[in-house]
Amino acid sequence: MDKKILIGIIAVTLVVVGGGTLLLSNGPTKAVVEKTQGAKLETKETSFDFKEIPYSGRKAEHAFLIKNTGNKDLEIANLSTSCMCTVTYFQSGKEMSAQFGMKGMTQPSDWKGILKPQEEAKIVAVFDQAFHGPQGVGPVSRLVSFETNDPDKPYVEFTFSGTVVK
Repeated sequence: MDKKILIGIIAVTLVVVGGGTLLLSNGPTKAVVEKTQGAKLETKETSFDFKEIPYSGRKAEHAFLIKNTGNKDLEIANLSTSCMCTVTYFQSGKEMSAQFGMKGMTQPSDWKGILKPQEEAKIVAVFDQAFHGPQGVGPVSRLVSFETNDPDKPYVEFTFSGTVVK
């Protein structure tokens, strides 16, 4: 094989591998949440039952209320859901995060929501009961999860259930 061709192949390979590595290293990353004494998450409920969810109705939506009862800022990050049929988002006052879906199926995000001491917000779960088609009728149970900087509640799960009916 000609030396020029071999050197060309090696050079192209190095450019491709180097460029791919650079692109992957600059991609979205998961938010890092440092535990903070004084950040304190309070929740009124951790589960909700929709009872009957009409298959042809509006998407089922429930807001889980959260509050920072501590004296330091509370960070909320890495929201995800247990199924592609569900999305979740954080809402505090007029601020609303992007919607997040099933872990591993959506890009990681370095987004963080901040709740000042004594502030309240919502973690909203939106379930698309038609996502699985007509065969998706029947009982369902899904979860929404997120991380916080509260040392006592670093990982939180909210669950919802119901029965999809025709």
